[in-house]
Amino acid sequence: MSSDRPVRQFKVLCLHGHPGNSEAMQIFVRHFQEMGIKTIAPDLRGYGRAKASSAFAMSDHIQDLWDLLEREQDHPNTEYLILGWSLGGILAIELALRTFESQNPQAVTKPKIAGLILIATAAKPRSSLPKIAWWEYANLVMAVISHLALAPIAPNTRWHIEWFGKRSLIKYLIQQHTKTAYDRIATTGAKAYLQTSRYAHRALMLALRQGYDRTQDLAKIQIPCLAIAAEQDRHITANSTAETAKLLPNCEFICYPHTAHLLPWEIGDRLLADIAKWCDRNMQ
Repeated sequence: MSSDRPVRQFKVLCLHGHPGNSEAMQIFVRHFQEMGIKTIAPDLRGYGRAKASSAFAMSDHIQDLWDLLEREQDHPNTEYLILGWSLGGILAIELALRTFESQNPQAVTKPKIAGLILIATAAKPRSSLPKIAWWEYANLVMAVISHLALAPIAPNTRWHIEWFGKRSLIKYLIQQHTKTAYDRIATTGAKAYLQTSRYAHRALMLALRQGYDRTQDLAKIQIPCLAIAAEQDRHITANSTAETAKLLPNCEFICYPHTAHLLPWEIGDRLLADIAKWCDRNMQ
């Protein structure tokens, strides 16, 4: 390797899903920070601490994030690795497309995106989620409340998981009903849901009704990509993630068995290890 080659200055941008917040991405933030890489995990508009006082569209998220990348580009060689989970992955694709579709020759400070890590997401997302019954929502609440009450005093107790958790909406979110997964759902997940504004819900619902399909544009994204799917994901199916991976010119695809949409909370260590290996091969 030539000694006069500019040193690559990487930053990682972690984008959460819906409902979500920056706290949900801390598993990735800590991982990259331990590697000495500066990592940014913002709350999207209308989520977490990023309050929204009026209606907005999904395109506003993209502009917000683009502005953030421009502000964070504090070195001429700064390159971004964008990791997006669910909705965050769709926004990552949109940011990459904005970079490659921009034809402004004066945009000398245009953010440079070096790679994408797309988790449980797709350029044409499809769901296989059935209609959720009222009692599945009720059992979800009971599972969360019971876990918060029991975990500190009886950490090995599972009756609330067996009786409420596996008979609730949770059965579509995870496949491995471990204490760790329930710890995340009962704390970070519950907080993220409560902090998601009605404007964020409305913006997503409008986008879903309009339909979203960027599959025809994926050939423009030539950078290295890693697409990760959960085999039993009912929110964004593994097949739709696989389709996205196939259409990206430089993409590695991983599908984990016996996992669902919240797979970072199910198999966090394995997921981070595979991400680290991919980074070693592609981000040097």
